Amino acid sequence: MIIDLYELLSEEGRNKDVVARFESEKFNTNKKSYPVKDSNIHFSFTNTGKKNVAFKCDGFVTLMIPCDRCLEPVDYKIDIDYFEDLDMNKTSEEKIAELDEHFFMDGTKFDTEVFISNEILVNLPMKVLCSENCKGICNRCGANLNMGSCKCDSAGQDPRMSKILDIFNQFKEV
Repeated sequence: MIIDLYELLSEEGRNKDVVARFESEKFNTNKKSYPVKDSNIHFSFTNTGKKNVAFKCDGFVTLMIPCDRCLEPVDYKIDIDYFEDLDMNKTSEEKIAELDEHFFMDGTKFDTEVFISNEILVNLPMKVLCSENCKGICNRCGANLNMGSCKCDSAGQDPRMSKILDIFNQFKEV
């Protein structure tokens, strides 16, 4: 959704409130894609005078992210809480020279999709677990160990592989 702030700049103290949703069905990163389950974001703009706009945003986006241990889908809620003063006096050359990172602004037009995507990307977790006690999957047959044990668990180790298993266990991630 594009929000035009041109009319807002005509009068000091003027407010503009918009409720938006993340319109994409999936959130895409360079490596993965996550379905968007729900979203609700409230944008508030206030003209504080001299072409300055106080911008506040709060809301949430819920993504379905697979658990890092068992691969079951987890509803992960990302809260968005943002506040900034936007200086609308700057020209595009001044913004580039100052390395202004407002990719969501184009003149007086505010792109909610770009802004929300940036906020999701910044708040995306490194690891998601379905529970703290998640047992993961069997490394042999792929069974979800949270649902019960598999027949592979009781299989004995080959004694010829004991030295290499010691090396793997030494570098095992905790």
